Amino acid sequence: MRSVHTTRPVAVNALCRLPVLRYVGLRQLRQLPATATTPKSVSCQAVKLDTELQALLEGAMARSSCSVGDRVGIIGLKFVEEGRKEGCPVMESAIRLGCYLRDYKHADIRGRTILELGTGIGVAGLTAAAFGATVLLTDLPDVVPVASKNLAKNADLVRGAGGLAQVAALDWGAPSQELLAGPWEYVIGSDLVFDDRSPHVLAPLLQRLLTANPGATVLLAHLHRSSQLDDHMTDVFARHGLEIQLAPRDGDDKPEEDISIISVRLG
Repeated sequence: MRSVHTTRPVAVNALCRLPVLRYVGLRQLRQLPATATTPKSVSCQAVKLDTELQALLEGAMARSSCSVGDRVGIIGLKFVEEGRKEGCPVMESAIRLGCYLRDYKHADIRGRTILELGTGIGVAGLTAAAFGATVLLTDLPDVVPVASKNLAKNADLVRGAGGLAQVAALDWGAPSQELLAGPWEYVIGSDLVFDDRSPHVLAPLLQRLLTANPGATVLLAHLHRSSQLDDHMTDVFARHGLEIQLAPRDGDDKPEEDISIISVRLG
């Protein structure tokens, strides 16, 4: 099997708990030194994985009792209500986005400013913060209390990684000028287009954010509910001057069929 050059920081102690390793063996994993983003209190080392082995392990994690923190590769990252939410579209999309950040952006996002839209319980945003980013997690007012609880639950881990996180309510249709101005280097979100109405609210918000922050990278985990909804989203985004592309990956790392990580930019 060919090896990829991307460092995938999956914790060795999480992998050792998976029954699948009785069959593939730990000899296929090459341990790397712990990164600067790893809290000293957490015993966690990054490993480089062959692409096929990575997919096998992540599939096993998804079917096992592994926590969300295990799945995104950050031991000690914990969430209230994760057991009740696991398997739902927003949770799975957020985990996939967290894994993408881990696989491709964990070094780049350290010290960066990130705005998360539709944070839910905070999986993707707190994953980014645990890699050392400064993140504002936003959602509707009734969701903010749960995200705030998870921020408090992981405050020491985020602080130890050099990250910073805050939670705030956000109405996509009426964002403040202060929020739009940022400055933001990344805008992220999970399962933000879920019906015919959502693109009409999301597209103008992204257009305003990218206009105010021309160098920002927008990364969204998009669940493919139907080809009709995908086409509708593409059409609405195009009317607001937005282009959608699959986010970059290594050549032999194939995107998932049900959830895609997409990038959005001004056309």
